[in-house]
Amino acid sequence: MKVRCLRLVDHEGVALERSEWLTVGKIYHVLEIFADVRCRWLVRLLADGSNGVALFPLRDFALVSNKIPASWQIGWDSEILVLGPEAWNQIGFWEEYYDRNPNATRLFEEEFKKIVSADP
Repeated sequence: MKVRCLRLVDHEGVALERSEWLTVGKIYHVLEIFADVRCRWLVRLLADGSNGVALFPLRDFALVSNKIPASWQIGWDSEILVLGPEAWNQIGFWEEYYDRNPNATRLFEEEFKKIVSADP
């Protein structure tokens, strides 16, 4: 699944002309999709440069391709619904990834390759 960045906004919703995280017009592979009880829809993307992986409001993107990798599944609890790789839906995965745990890093890289190869 891929999206194109339509606009840039800060955490308060103020429009930005440029960002170190994303580029208007650029296409990104969607790593996960989130919906929560406050009706926020977010996408997890690999940001530009060395910024890493982060969540962004879905409303700032347009769908380019709707191909969903076979490894994705739906996960939810009482507050959030997640559509993404099964390996990443494990409790604590993202904390371990951001702490640079070698196993979490390996799982991220494996699933990222599957996402890109499913929709080059």
